[in-house]
Amino acid sequence: MQKINTLTTIKKQWFFVGLALVLSFFSLYPQTSWGLEKKIKKPTSLKIVTINDSTVDSLLKKTEEQMEKGDLDGSLRNFLKIYDYTKEVLQTVHFIKKEYEKLINDPAISQNEKEDLFIKLKRIGQLIPRYNSIKEKSAYHIGFIYTKQGDTEKAKKYLSEVIESSPFSTKPESLWMKAKTLLLSIYNLEGEF
Repeated sequence: MQKINTLTTIKKQWFFVGLALVLSFFSLYPQTSWGLEKKIKKPTSLKIVTINDSTVDSLLKKTEEQMEKGDLDGSLRNFLKIYDYTKEVLQTVHFIKKEYEKLINDPAISQNEKEDLFIKLKRIGQLIPRYNSIKEKSAYHIGFIYTKQGDTEKAKKYLSEVIESSPFSTKPESLWMKAKTLLLSIYNLEGEF
């Protein structure tokens, strides 16, 4: 009888030792829990470290791809950063352009300085349409995302800016027409005009 009790006690001890080993294994290595816990998803947001003239085009494209993959929150943050950057650049460039134009007409400026300013004005003339286009695209996407998220007041602001600043076009794929259509849908006027 004592032999049976001793054997039962040993079995219980080994059972508890085995149970302790299994539990400690799972506590030390939670990734081996065979999917019993929720897997943590890494954020898919595109991280924008620096926006400058050489990166703005590629960042816009990557953010558009990010939006197409369904990451509305992350792409919204990035579109807002791109929009703010282009808006600041355009304000600065327009101010400088105005000052350069004044100097070109100043009789006290030498011909060499005028030629240098003319070259700079030509470069500014190339920058303005490029940055206007990037700003309009980002404003449209911001308005689109805000519409999807139900924030129609913010959406109206950006979409109105697009139809005021982008070139008029009746082509359905044009930015102007897409912004107009989305804006009219917010006002429940789609199909009206």
